[in-house]
Amino acid sequence: MSLASYKVLLFDCYGTLVDWEGGMLNNLGPLLEQSGSPDRDKLFSAIGHHEGRVQTETPTMLYSQVLEKVYSAVAKDLNLKCEDADAKAFGASVGAWPTFPDSSEALRRLSELGLKLVILSNVDNISFEGSKQQLEKGYHFDAIYTAEKIGSYKPSLRNFDYAIENVKEDFGFDPKDILIVANSKYHDVQPGHKKGLKAAWIDREKAFMGVAAYKDVIPDFQFSNMADFASAMAKAKSP
Repeated sequence: MSLASYKVLLFDCYGTLVDWEGGMLNNLGPLLEQSGSPDRDKLFSAIGHHEGRVQTETPTMLYSQVLEKVYSAVAKDLNLKCEDADAKAFGASVGAWPTFPDSSEALRRLSELGLKLVILSNVDNISFEGSKQQLEKGYHFDAIYTAEKIGSYKPSLRNFDYAIENVKEDFGFDPKDILIVANSKYHDVQPGHKKGLKAAWIDREKAFMGVAAYKDVIPDFQFSNMADFASAMAKAKSP
């Protein structure tokens, strides 16, 4: 299908619009100070492992609390001291994680094309509010579906069922009208394909979690950043 055929963009947020890994690194200070300079990929491999484990074991746990558990588990893996206050601060940091420089402008351009902008994110409602305030510049998201609302975390297919059902209820569009826009092949592209959804992969530079181990997952479209995706969509939608 051509990009022109899509009416709804189903966005992952963290890793796609917000610098997930950079935001984490910025708030791992107490652990990094103890460990020096750990291998970046090994660090994110540990974070990704524990995050997925906690989310699977306790799918209704708020993301901020998931991150507290992750912080403690990673500290244990690295034989580092973990203060409860530091773990809580890490969990509470999500809303302040920086957006990618091209995100807000690209989203504004996509909104002006008449596309519905929908968030499907592994996050709690309060944490997302901080990200929302950073991202919404000259446009508004049309719908926000969080893990807290759904009661599970991606890559659970429940999350995609929820999105498909609510897009139909909220906007009257079918799965064929929906395009996933995401960086994580593990959390978004692969499970989306299982539900019959097409996906545009945003290949963020240096992204590791949900990407490095999934080279065999092939997206339907691929772009280096959100700016390129917005330009391609504008070209496809032009008369």
